[in-house]
Amino acid sequence: MPYLSRIPLAPLRTGTRKLLNSPQAMHAAILGGVAYHPDPGRTLWRLDADNPHRPHLYTVTQVEPDFTALVEQAGWAVDNPHAKPTVADYKPLLANLEAGQTYAFRLTASPVQNTRTPQKPTPDQAARTAASTKERAPSHRLGHRTTHHQLAWFTSRVHKHGFELLTLPNTQDPAPGILPLPNTDTSGADPLLDVRVMARDRLVFNKTLTGPGGAKTGTTKVTVTTASFAGTLRVTDPVELARALITGIGSAKAYGCGLLTLAHPRSNQ
Repeated sequence: MPYLSRIPLAPLRTGTRKLLNSPQAMHAAILGGVAYHPDPGRTLWRLDADNPHRPHLYTVTQVEPDFTALVEQAGWAVDNPHAKPTVADYKPLLANLEAGQTYAFRLTASPVQNTRTPQKPTPDQAARTAASTKERAPSHRLGHRTTHHQLAWFTSRVHKHGFELLTLPNTQDPAPGILPLPNTDTSGADPLLDVRVMARDRLVFNKTLTGPGGAKTGTTKVTVTTASFAGTLRVTDPVELARALITGIGSAKAYGCGLLTLAHPRSNQ
């Protein structure tokens, strides 16, 4: 039975700064909240820091979590209902999804492409290519760096995840500096899809490698390109959308990518 949790973080605390600066440390702290379960299943998380003074951590866990230790490390030490974490049973929302429903959504993902000929290969990629034959050249995973390609990556995947994007009214202008991709499946004048990139980032950090028994064997450099998408969707396949909500979209799920959340759209009035 999945659970959706929302944890307000206190950004000035030493423990919070450690988690904000290391996706690996954040992932480990979240897994600590379900470590007492013999089979916790897939855990998703996302950090929303639109307001850097009040960041929020969202998680989806397959079992009911206990984030007491995480809150003691990085939460607010005040008696305020808005500063307290909330944990909600996700099953009612998943069970009530129906085709035709509309929701506002948010997703932080890692838009990537696979290529055998990277323009600027890293030393590791160059070594892998040099060690291969022309007939069996390795495929390298590269992150999309531009807003246009990130939007194209996302819009090409929405249907297989059980939803479609709504369109903006003809009189509504897109967000300044960000042009959503046109819906090329519509005949006549192409309306703009209601999706935008709210934030983009390129995370570079060292990942600790461990061997048998958990012994540290070294570190490796990890680079993750992320994009945060927001807009309005319409449900087309409730089963596939529910699957996306609890298993995530795209790669780099251990580093804060893949968690899609829904909310009722705001009234036009």
